[in-house]
Amino acid sequence: MTLQQHITFILNPAAGRGKAQHIHAALQDTLKHSALNYTYHLTSGPGDATTLARKASSSSSIVVAIGGDGTVNEVAAGLVGTDAAMAVMSEGSGNDFARLVNAPKNPTELLALLADPSIQKFDSGTVRLMHEDGSVTERSFINSIGLGFDAAVAKKVSSIRWMRGIPLYLTALLHTLVGYQPHRFTVQNGTERWEKNYFLLCIGNGKWEGGGFMLTPNAVPDDGLFEVCGVTGDSIYKVLPVLPSVMTGTHLGKRYIESFNSTSLTVESDKGFPIHGDGEILGWKVLKAEISLIPQSLFVVLPHKT
Repeated sequence: MTLQQHITFILNPAAGRGKAQHIHAALQDTLKHSALNYTYHLTSGPGDATTLARKASSSSSIVVAIGGDGTVNEVAAGLVGTDAAMAVMSEGSGNDFARLVNAPKNPTELLALLADPSIQKFDSGTVRLMHEDGSVTERSFINSIGLGFDAAVAKKVSSIRWMRGIPLYLTALLHTLVGYQPHRFTVQNGTERWEKNYFLLCIGNGKWEGGGFMLTPNAVPDDGLFEVCGVTGDSIYKVLPVLPSVMTGTHLGKRYIESFNSTSLTVESDKGFPIHGDGEILGWKVLKAEISLIPQSLFVVLPHKT
């Protein structure tokens, strides 16, 4: 990286239950003592990171997302289809994308990465949602989309303010299990179409979601394919024994688990279902979701392999 290249830093001070606030002063001090040509922004609300990233893409070679998966999602949405690359520093609650790219955890590691970056093109995704109230929305995602149970868990996560990481997601999972009922989904994957009861459907561009669960352990973010994992059945008690293996990615091939690849997937239901994208709730009463892959659409900064 040459010193003439411009870098934009976008930090979400609310990320990680406010954890990112603690890195703010340390990062600013580190940057002031560096030779980087940079701009530094703090986000002030939802969607702010996307606006800042899109604006920065015309003047910066790298845009750094500092926060959790929601911040990464917003920055990526502003950079898809541009020449600017996204770097990540993990400061959130889940950090699933940060785990995927082995992101730095402190300012010193971040500057070392930016001094010698390896840049790779990743796939990204879009989802078009038709809601129960008749509205239609579209969103981008970079790591995963979850329909059903994992989206309900994501909503519960947002209401627990005093925990982070795996303990947070396990607590939310256990709370959500109580009384949870499967959804009757009609799924279209290419020319195949079927109807089945699902507890969840996860569409993965990355391996991890939900703070470290390996629902899609064979997903590769630059191979032009989503890995889809479905947990089927009509009783949560039947699938409970399978859930621990999801943490290690050893659930594939077990009863009530299905897995397949896709480049576009449509999911419909007569009753509204919840859906998350990169851990953020995109809709709570969705009737139809049209999910599409955009190959090689986002430049991502990675550490050099040793």
